[in-house]
Amino acid sequence: MSYVQGISKRLDGLPLGGCLGVSGYYWGLLFKTGIGWAMDAMDTFLFTYLATDGWKLDIKNPDGTLLNGQQTGLLGSAAFAGSLVGALVFGPMADIYGRKPMFMVTLAIFMLCTLACGLAKSYEALLAFRFIGGIGLGGELPVASTLLQELVPTAIRGRMIVLLESFWSLGAMLAVLMAFQLTRIVSWRVVFYISAISMLYAAAIRFIVPESPKWLASVGRICEAKDVVFQIEKAHHIVPAKVSDSEAEYPVEEGMVSYDCSQLTTMERISLLFRGELLGRTIVLWTVWTCLSFTYYAIYIWLPDLRSKEPNGYNLNGSTGTMFFIIFWQFPGYLSAAYAVEVFGRKSTLAIYLICAGISAVAFGRVPNTQTNLMVSGACMSWFMLGSWGSLYAYTPENYPTPIRAMGASYPSAFSRIGAIAGPYVIPIMMDANYSTDTIMLMCAVVLVVAAIVLVGFGFEPRGQDVDHAPAIEFYLSARLKGRLVIVLSPNEEVH
Repeated sequence: MSYVQGISKRLDGLPLGGCLGVSGYYWGLLFKTGIGWAMDAMDTFLFTYLATDGWKLDIKNPDGTLLNGQQTGLLGSAAFAGSLVGALVFGPMADIYGRKPMFMVTLAIFMLCTLACGLAKSYEALLAFRFIGGIGLGGELPVASTLLQELVPTAIRGRMIVLLESFWSLGAMLAVLMAFQLTRIVSWRVVFYISAISMLYAAAIRFIVPESPKWLASVGRICEAKDVVFQIEKAHHIVPAKVSDSEAEYPVEEGMVSYDCSQLTTMERISLLFRGELLGRTIVLWTVWTCLSFTYYAIYIWLPDLRSKEPNGYNLNGSTGTMFFIIFWQFPGYLSAAYAVEVFGRKSTLAIYLICAGISAVAFGRVPNTQTNLMVSGACMSWFMLGSWGSLYAYTPENYPTPIRAMGASYPSAFSRIGAIAGPYVIPIMMDANYSTDTIMLMCAVVLVVAAIVLVGFGFEPRGQDVDHAPAIEFYLSARLKGRLVIVLSPNEEVH
């Protein structure tokens, strides 16, 4: 086997135990990576939730008029437009320079721009800071999930990714509290300053989160890869037997991990996503990601306003308790998906949650506008919508081999920003045009059902598959690289 496969075998040999079958070491790793994830969610929703009584009143046009629906929609979509750029840039960079450095850089960009939003005095400045901050957001999310995915045993890999996603709901709940409660004490600008404090965490990541040993091995940094695995084994009270560092330890066999993909140009690496068995996987993933992004951000970015203008209806705007209740059910939705992806598989779980999310969205738009009805239907929608996200994040990296996994995981996220841009942009325009909430939610449900149909009909099932084995891609690489394999003879010697 290759070094990457050998490292996978050692990680898979770790003892499983603890809460949800996750060891104390991995709970610690989950917390360290999850904080950045939660901060991203907090800022994403905080910006919109601060709009009604915050920047919408303070940020005006040069003639003194308030921002219109189109301008508000652009501000709501700006971060997602930037994240399109971020995912395209930082995904390939994470495959070249490492997962951890890119995780640090993207988090720092995002948080610095959050601070700058609090300083913005004009519509143009606020729009620019949201766009640049989105670049960090788009790069961080797929890189963080890939890093965690490559550090954990196969048996709990899906569960860990979903648990990482659950931190998103914690950040969303924090956004509700800060937007509706903290603003009673301080201005919306101060709220942004407080939220930006978390950027200090980016500096600490270098010292508390290890680099992916699989990535290190894939680029020939074998000693560092072994040291990371040794530290993980040590944390699990395992002392590996003394073995030589010779070729005999991990004999080389055919497989995509045997090829040095760093010799390819950027365009050649990107083209691998559209070759052989990876072409169909890429199309399906890009479609599902885009559909889910459109619906999720369309609904939750403008959730307080969706049914608030109905006559004699319950007003979600400013209702901290009700909003918090609806957002809270995102968290158990993640936890349920963390269990389901291991029992029923990533693909099946994702399809079921997508359909149930669509049904819940229709219910939210159709039920009589009372507090109880909105809380119950909104809670169901949160449960299944965020369970879908957790399942999708667990499903995506397993569609691609290690040498292009970060790029493969980031590009669907990048492409999905088309949906994330369109959703928040379209909703305020539809509300200004007096479209009913029933019509808006039905549109969102149809998009989710389309995603489920594409997934079930054409999606790849990674369960029980060796995702590092891609015959058509290996054939292309053998011709392109003239069959040169990377064979590590010693910790300090590499032969092509």
